[in-house]
Amino acid sequence: MNATDSSINIALRHIKTALIFLPIFFIVMFLDSKSFGEYFFMNTKIISLTHIFTLGFLMMAIMGASYMLLPVALGVKIAYEKSFFPVYYAFVISLLLFVIGMHYLISVLIALGGVFLFISIFIYNTNILLSLKKVKKWDYSALGIAFAYSYLFIGLSIGLYLALSFYFNIGFNIYDILKDHIYLMFAGFVAMLFIAVSYRLLPMFYMTKTPAGYFWKTDLIIINSGIIAILISSFFNGGTGYIYFYLNDIGGALLGLGVLLYCFIFFNLMLKRLKKKLDITTFYLYSGIIFLVLAAIIGLLLIIIPQKTADLNYGIYYSFGFTALFCFAGMIIIGFLHKIFPFLISLKVFEKAKKGAYNKLFSDMKAKYFEYLIFGLFLTGGLLGMFSLLFIYMVLIKITAVILLVSSILLLIHIFSM
Repeated sequence: MNATDSSINIALRHIKTALIFLPIFFIVMFLDSKSFGEYFFMNTKIISLTHIFTLGFLMMAIMGASYMLLPVALGVKIAYEKSFFPVYYAFVISLLLFVIGMHYLISVLIALGGVFLFISIFIYNTNILLSLKKVKKWDYSALGIAFAYSYLFIGLSIGLYLALSFYFNIGFNIYDILKDHIYLMFAGFVAMLFIAVSYRLLPMFYMTKTPAGYFWKTDLIIINSGIIAILISSFFNGGTGYIYFYLNDIGGALLGLGVLLYCFIFFNLMLKRLKKKLDITTFYLYSGIIFLVLAAIIGLLLIIIPQKTADLNYGIYYSFGFTALFCFAGMIIIGFLHKIFPFLISLKVFEKAKKGAYNKLFSDMKAKYFEYLIFGLFLTGGLLGMFSLLFIYMVLIKITAVILLVSSILLLIHIFSM
């Protein structure tokens, strides 16, 4: 690979855009903090806010990183690399249409944004799946990635249906398919993709042995069984409602257990790494996985606690979502950006990298202290957000948003200054 490779520019553009959406998310969270005082179901301002983070930050960062990491992890070239530039512009424009439409409940913008979001992500998704056809040796990592992008397509299709239902009033069983959309996009795509990629990249980054095959195989089966059970349960929510509850609870329990098993695999893997020295990425990874354990426990509790009881304190849903999305997925993405972004910069300015510019990024003590300051702010905001959203404490929600806004702006400045 050389410095003129378009994949480098594609990845950098997506990651920079993701870092711009992150402070936007916290600004909107601060301004719309009163929206958390309302029940989460079909709360359009919360839906708008959630999509700024999940699509604007998470999806954009994943798309950018995948153009570089999937070829490294699987040894394949992206099938149609040139398609990513038009996809990028279509994605950003359609996302803005969708979040504005959802925030102000303008049905035509919701539908238009939803359609073009579907088209742009569908092209990206198809491109990745076509690239996977070139994989010569299928292992747990390749299989997990294939599952993740298959779930992305299904979750995306459900999202399109939900967006169109705002304009055409075609919705039925909206609650059930909304849950399917959430589980498929987060557990099916984001979590599954991270687990699959980490199987290959963590041993590479930290020089440790790949997890035992039977552990990974078991985890893959448990998590996928949970997702499929939840998806199937939606078809039985009617006259045979008891089948729905059984399948839904079994699926949720399997998901929670599968996630906890992965966390065990992660810590076992990291404890066996050859170099025990901690870097900033390791701190983010450890924090993210601990938050994932907490999210799994909260999810399992939501299965045990009767829904009517949980609905009385619906803050538990907000806290659960915040823990899973920002505290786990967000921290993991930010942690990996500390490795990915300098690597991309070093490729783009290869001549400077040969003279030591790349090493200077990690030898500069001021930069290191700055990174740990940002990490401390993110960690503080994450912990405070879990608590404030659980009890719907408006003052603390605003303070959380301010802390995370400051940390995200500092992160943006730090990354862009490389």
